[in-house]
Amino acid sequence: MTNYRLTDEQRRLKQAARDFAQEALLPIATRVERAGEPLPREALALMAERGFMGLDIPEAYGGLGLDTLTCAIILEEISAVWFSAGTYPVTLLTGPLLFAGTEEQQNKYLPKVASGELITAFALTETDAGSDAASIQTFAERDGDDWVINGRKIYITNGGRADLIVLFARTEKDAPRGGGISLFLIEQGTPGFSVGQTYETIAHTANPIAELVFDDCRVPNSCLMGAPGEGFRYIQVGFAKTRAIYGARCAGVAQGALDYALSYMQTREQFGQPLSSFQALRFRAAELAARIEAGRQLSYHAAVLAEDETDDAPTAASMAKMVASDVCTEVTQQAVQFLGGHGLTKDHPVERFYRETKLFQIGDGSSEMLRLLVSRHLNRQSQAGMSARLASD
Repeated sequence: MTNYRLTDEQRRLKQAARDFAQEALLPIATRVERAGEPLPREALALMAERGFMGLDIPEAYGGLGLDTLTCAIILEEISAVWFSAGTYPVTLLTGPLLFAGTEEQQNKYLPKVASGELITAFALTETDAGSDAASIQTFAERDGDDWVINGRKIYITNGGRADLIVLFARTEKDAPRGGGISLFLIEQGTPGFSVGQTYETIAHTANPIAELVFDDCRVPNSCLMGAPGEGFRYIQVGFAKTRAIYGARCAGVAQGALDYALSYMQTREQFGQPLSSFQALRFRAAELAARIEAGRQLSYHAAVLAEDETDDAPTAASMAKMVASDVCTEVTQQAVQFLGGHGLTKDHPVERFYRETKLFQIGDGSSEMLRLLVSRHLNRQSQAGMSARLASD
């Protein structure tokens, strides 16, 4: 078991993020979410100004260069107020770009991401390929010094307004499963690239979801990130990190919902006494608080392993997101129940928390897929243990 204790600096950043989210982001979130508008770039500029963008980007590129656990701690606090705002400070672009990108690509994009100037989108999901990423059909064909891309991506967060698309495309037709997939950096306005349908969703309207269309989209070889056919391997570098952070963000939303409900229960009276005086409600709140802490600690543990790039980091991250997203769904549902009819109105944020949680069990790896990944890991462990026992007999 990994042992860790938050440093004084991590505690300071945690409190700073909490104060910033409550004082600066909450008013924007209330306005934007009520209107169903996208998260404004002014919010990103404000986050950058206060030092909450580019958390994991090295200082040489204008970021903070923070470790994964510290990123998780900060984004947990921001997500407790506005989950949508927590999407931007750490993205799936950074890891693969630092690992496989050229110096030119890094210098061109990372400073703009760190400053909040550049919004990115991660284009993986297709009609027949989402959780099963190895089944993507979008194809990039080499043509001289260029690549010609054809295909469609669906349900892409910020796809319609992103300045830069990180695109998954197949570059080898007969490659083995998981192979022959490459990463491309596609800028908005590239000929042959267009935005198709914009989806209406029950939540997360601040980060609108769209379909992306590539119709003979021609890009130079300089848009390829890393070596051809290695994209699937590159992106695994980022998943352990982002899923651990995602788990912490889910814990943040759950904590925000429970804190609001508890505050409400202190002032709301029934039968001549505050709701908080009823033992059944107090016990239920205690149970939820314990479950939130379990999800939080599992996510922190996964963040430490992701930073150390241990072999079991991907499994720990899958467990963290799987557990924390399930806990968040349970807590937000109960928070609405604590408020009764008031919990269904937009006068209280718990209804937004409740609607948002459905994404948590789908996005960045569905709960079903994560259970599959964890079960495969357990099978490998069991088989390895059995082989070791047989060898010793």
